[in-house]
Amino acid sequence: MRNFIVWLFAACLMLLLMPATGALGQADQKLNLSVFYAGHPGSAREADFLQFLSAHFRQVDSGDLAKFDGSQAAKSDVVLMDYDGEATDVMEHGPRPKLPDNYSRPTITIGVIGGMIANQLGLKTGYM
Repeated sequence: MRNFIVWLFAACLMLLLMPATGALGQADQKLNLSVFYAGHPGSAREADFLQFLSAHFRQVDSGDLAKFDGSQAAKSDVVLMDYDGEATDVMEHGPRPKLPDNYSRPTITIGVIGGMIANQLGLKTGYM
């Protein structure tokens, strides 16, 4: 089920980004975007995401979400923040990256990490 969710999210991400980059109808070419995946190093979820992203984007880098402070993605166009595990486990024991006030990189958060980041940044969406 988790692999299905990963692939479903990735497909939605591709659909959202393709019109913006003029890549419709160019399935054989990678999108001219660099992506930074901040997640759980060594996890099967990270491996799935990196395999998919590498097949579709010009540059894909990754790092540990627990150590993410924004500087790792300074040269990336988009950041994906993700962490595998059950919501209660992540809430209690998961990483809590600290983003600087001037963090402005386009970022997609996935799962419970999204709620945690939204609350940290004072965004209205939080845990709606």
